[in-house]
Amino acid sequence: MITQLEKSIFGAIVYYDVFDYPLTLVEIQRHLLHLLPKEDIRKYSLREIQEVISQGVLLRSTIRSRNGYFYLRQKEYILDRRHARHVIAKKKYDFAHEIIQVLSRVPFVRAILACNSLAIHNTTYYSDIDLVMICKKRGAWWVRLFCLLYLRFKKLRPGMPGDNDKICLSFFVDEDNLNIGGLRMGKADIDFGYWVANFYLIYDAGGYYNKFWNANREWLKQYFPNTQKTSAHPNYVARHRPIFRIILEWLLALFTWPMQVAQLKKLPKKIMLLANKDTRVRVQDGLIKMHVNDRRIEHLQEFIQKYDKALSHI
Repeated sequence: MITQLEKSIFGAIVYYDVFDYPLTLVEIQRHLLHLLPKEDIRKYSLREIQEVISQGVLLRSTIRSRNGYFYLRQKEYILDRRHARHVIAKKKYDFAHEIIQVLSRVPFVRAILACNSLAIHNTTYYSDIDLVMICKKRGAWWVRLFCLLYLRFKKLRPGMPGDNDKICLSFFVDEDNLNIGGLRMGKADIDFGYWVANFYLIYDAGGYYNKFWNANREWLKQYFPNTQKTSAHPNYVARHRPIFRIILEWLLALFTWPMQVAQLKKLPKKIMLLANKDTRVRVQDGLIKMHVNDRRIEHLQEFIQKYDKALSHI
């Protein structure tokens, strides 16, 4: 009989296989994919997980392991791919370090988080440096304005000429809108859950990542009962407090509305056509999400296909 824990382990490994990303035992524990109603949620220890991996009928027939990594059978090649992408991600973090030092000093910025492939060190050479900006109340649009002007000046925005890495800022949220669970495409949107759970801290003005995590912890644990905050490497994290910026922020706040209106008028037509129609693009006072090329449905479909295909070989 296939247990719920075995299905949860299998689900986590299959999901990350979509991205050619084998998991360690600790990562499997953190990313266990819960498939039962909320009342059945419980945490599992590493020992319990290890026992199920070695004894479970489903996992013994579909999962292989080498050098501490677990992956779908016949996918050994993704081990080398993970190591190669980790090296690329390290170079991107090093490149972004100086940029983060500047962006973290922009008025209203309170935390910066890496997301997408960079957050899990799974970038290719062509991957953008994707960042999430957490802002002071009513500061999201100011942060967007100042950051995009700086990146445009440095020619670091996606689509601009040059062989250097590009930095993509398409998600801004202020401290009054930290719970972003409402941006899911329904309760089956595990892709969005994993996206949020993997946010990787690279700047914090003082406890803002904790506030963000606490605001989203309840709905995240409905998907991933063992999930917890990521532990950032100290060499990646910028830490300084917005002491002198506060006066400038107070002055800028007086002009927030006209500045926001001016930005809205300059947004591309394809963004405005999608704005607030669904969860791909949100344009609000304290929340800016401009994921025109939102691949959540594509990822979910690929996950289901891989899941069903693996099960068919049992």
